[in-house]
Amino acid sequence: STMAGWVGGAFLNRDKKGDPNGRDPITPVPAVQQREALAFVLENTFRDEAFGLTPELLNKMTVDKWWDEGGMNDLFEDETWPVHDRILGIQGSVLTMLMNPTTLGRVFDNEFRVPGDQDMITVPEVVGAVSDEIWREIAAEPARQYTARQPMISSIRRNLQREHLQRLIDLTQPDGLTGSARNAVSTIVVSKLRGLKDRLSEMTQKNGARLDPYTLAHLDESRLRIEKALDAQYIYNTDKFGGGSLMFLLGNQAQPASTPGQ
Repeated sequence: STMAGWVGGAFLNRDKKGDPNGRDPITPVPAVQQREALAFVLENTFRDEAFGLTPELLNKMTVDKWWDEGGMNDLFEDETWPVHDRILGIQGSVLTMLMNPTTLGRVFDNEFRVPGDQDMITVPEVVGAVSDEIWREIAAEPARQYTARQPMISSIRRNLQREHLQRLIDLTQPDGLTGSARNAVSTIVVSKLRGLKDRLSEMTQKNGARLDPYTLAHLDESRLRIEKALDAQYIYNTDKFGGGSLMFLLGNQAQPASTPGQ
C-alpha cells in the first residue's frame, strides 16, 4: 500500500513566491522511482513465492477460539485458514490501488505535465506491466505435461488472473471511468484485452493437450469472457453515441437509438 501510491504520484511543495530555491507547487514523481515502486508491488504481491506458503506451514495455521470479548469473532470462523480468500483479498486490494480510475487518471495527467522529450511513466506502461506480470504463464510454451495435481497455473494465480480480467473489463464499460482520461484509458485497455484474447487462443489451440484440466478450462473461459466483453463494449458505445444500427444481445433485438428530435 505504501509503494503503490508512488505510481502516478506527485510531490506537493508548500514553497512561497520569493523563497530561496523555491520549487514548483507540483512535481511529478520521477519515472525511475515510479517504475521501481511498480516493480516492487508486482513482485511482492502477485507471485506465489512472495507469500512463502507451503503445505507444512498451512497445516499449522488455524484459529484459537475463546469465549471472551477478544475472540468472539473467531468463534464463527472455520478452523482451517482460508488461504485462497485471504490472498485474493490482498491481491485485489493492490489491483485497486494500481488500476483504479483515479490512479490511471493521475498517470495520464503526469504524462502531460512533463515535456515530451523527458522520461515519464505512461498509462500503456502501467497497464502493460500489470498484465504481463499477472499473465506471464502464457508468455512461453508449456515446459512439460501438466496434471490437475500439478497444474501449469496455480489456483492462486488463476484467481488473480480472473480478478485482473474483471478489472480490465470494468474499465471498458461506459460507467467504468469518468473524466477526460476515460477515452485514452479505455482504448488502451481494449487493445490489451484483444492482445490477451489472441494469446489465450494460441495457447489453448497449440498446447491444449499438454495443459491440465484446471488451466485449460480457465484459459478457455477467460478467452470467452473477453470476447463477450468486447462485443458488449461495442454495443454499449454504439447506443451511447446514438448509433442507429440494430444490435442483437442475448437473442433479443435491440431497438435503434432515437435520433435528435424524436
